[in-house]
Amino acid sequence: MRTTTAPGLAASAILTAWLLAGPGLAQSPPAASAPPASASVTPPANGPAPPVEFTTAFLGDPKNVQRGRGVWQVRCQFCHGKAAYPGKAPKLDPSRYTPAFVYDRVANGFQGMPPWRHEFSVDELKSVVAYVLSREFPN
Repeated sequence: MRTTTAPGLAASAILTAWLLAGPGLAQSPPAASAPPASASVTPPANGPAPPVEFTTAFLGDPKNVQRGRGVWQVRCQFCHGKAAYPGKAPKLDPSRYTPAFVYDRVANGFQGMPPWRHEFSVDELKSVVAYVLSREFPN
């Protein structure tokens, strides 16, 4: 009796779905209209995230700092938080960082740190920067 492994089942399911979908699956979807300027934008799928602008108002807005704290607690604290020392990632020293530097590292990753541009919107990534550079940041 031959057994099929989980990866084999997944490949079979993908192939079956592709065959059932027919030739329309290979066609490109229609072009979407541009999102409104106020919409949260997702960084590009390929290549590094483009640089973004930071204003003093954005960095000092308590709503942005709070949103950034939420993202930090979900994704960053495990490796960078106080409970992780000696830990997986370096302790951060925000007094040495610019907003562009922090955004680049969070969005695009660095060495062993994964890029988060595919999981979070530009606004969420910018909010992490606001939190890390705020007085509320505990490190």
